[in-house]
Amino acid sequence: MPDGANFTADFSGMDKLLREEPGKVDRFLDWMAESIVTDAKLSMGESPSAPGDPPGVDTGALRASITWENTGPHERTISDGVEYGVYLEYGTEKMAARPWMVPAFARAQERMEQDAKDQLGLDEL
Repeated sequence: MPDGANFTADFSGMDKLLREEPGKVDRFLDWMAESIVTDAKLSMGESPSAPGDPPGVDTGALRASITWENTGPHERTISDGVEYGVYLEYGTEKMAARPWMVPAFARAQERMEQDAKDQLGLDEL
C-alpha cells in the first residue's frame, strides 16, 4: 500500500521571480496549500459514502486533521493526522477506495498555472 502521494509542478519559467521575489512565491505556495486543504475538506460528503466517492463524514476527525505546513524553501506538505486516511484514499482488500486527497491535488494541478498568474500578478509563466 502506498505511503502517500507526491505531486510535482513544473515552474521552470519562474526562475526570475524566485531570484528576485522569493517571498512572493512562498506566499503563493501557502495560498495554494491552503486551497488544496480546503478543497479536500469540502469534497467530503455525508456518510455513508459510495466506493469511488470521497469519504463521508462520521466523526469529522479525518476532515479536522487535514493540514499543511511549510517544510522547506518553496516546499509545502499536506497531510492528515489520522491513521486511516491512507486506507480511505487507496482502499484495502476489504474496502473500495474513497479518494479525497488525490482528486484535490488533481483539481489544483489543473488550475495551478492560472492561479499562479492570478496570485503572482504575472502575464505568463
